[in-house]
Amino acid sequence: MEPLIKETIRRLTGGEEEIERQIDMLIQKHLGKVHFIPLKYRVLGGLIQSLNIKFGEFVEMLLDEIIASEPNFTVVERMSRAMLTMEIEENCERFIDEYINNPPKGREEILRTLDARINDLYSKIFLLQNSATGKFHKKQLDINVLFKFNGTYYYIETKYNDDHDTGKFQDINRKFLKTYAGLVRHFKCTSPEQFKPILYYFNQSIRYDPNPYLRENIEIMRGPVFFTNFKTQIKYDEIERILNTLGDSLEEEFDGYASLVTKKVRQLHSQKTL
Repeated sequence: MEPLIKETIRRLTGGEEEIERQIDMLIQKHLGKVHFIPLKYRVLGGLIQSLNIKFGEFVEMLLDEIIASEPNFTVVERMSRAMLTMEIEENCERFIDEYINNPPKGREEILRTLDARINDLYSKIFLLQNSATGKFHKKQLDINVLFKFNGTYYYIETKYNDDHDTGKFQDINRKFLKTYAGLVRHFKCTSPEQFKPILYYFNQSIRYDPNPYLRENIEIMRGPVFFTNFKTQIKYDEIERILNTLGDSLEEEFDGYASLVTKKVRQLHSQKTL
C-alpha cells in the first residue's frame, strides 16, 4: 500500500522536475511583491499551500488506484481514469438538468419522494439512451473507475469530501448522472440492475443531509461502506491509518523541498550582490 501511495504522490506532484519548476515560478511571482516575510518563507509557503490544495485530488487518484487494484473487480481497461466522448440524447440531458435544478424542498419531502423520483429518472435514462430515433449529441466526460463485479457493471465517481457549496454540489451530481447516462448508451444496458452508479466520498461527513438527488448507501457510499459492501481485500481502516502516518514517512522529502527553496533564494541574492 505504501509504495502505491508514494507513486500516487509522485504522479500528482510531477516529481522533482515539476517541484523545481514550481519553485522557480513562485520565486519570480514573489520577487515583485513588497513584504516583510522573507522571500524563502513566502515561496515555501506557496509551495506547501499548492500541495495542500491538491490533497483532495491526491485522495481521489489514490482511491481510483486502490479500487482498480482489487482482484475481485474486473476493471474495464481504457475506460477507467480517462476522458471519453459519449453520446447523450437531448431529452435525456434535459430531464437530468430538470432533476438537478428542481429538487424537493425540506428533509421530509426529500425522503418521501427520492425513491420514486430517481427511479423515474432511471426509466427515462434507459429509455432515451437506448432510443433508435432520438437526437444525440457528443459530450466529453471523464471516468474515474469502471469495473464489473458479480455480473454487474459499476461506475464509481470518487471524491475526498462532501463539503462543496450549492453550485459545485449541483454540478457534481449533474455530471455524475450525465456520465452514467452516457455509459448506459455505450454499453447498451437496458436495466439499472445491469449497471449501477456510485458516488463515493472518502470522508464520512455529510453536508447535505439528505442528498436531494441520490440515495445513501445505494448511489452514495461514504467512508468504509464501499469497502465493506464489496468485501474488498484492502480495508478502509488500513487506508486511513496510512494516510494519518504519511507525514512522518514524507518528512525527509519535504525537508528536501525546503532546502531547495533556500538554495535557490540564496543563489538569487548572491547574483544581486555581484
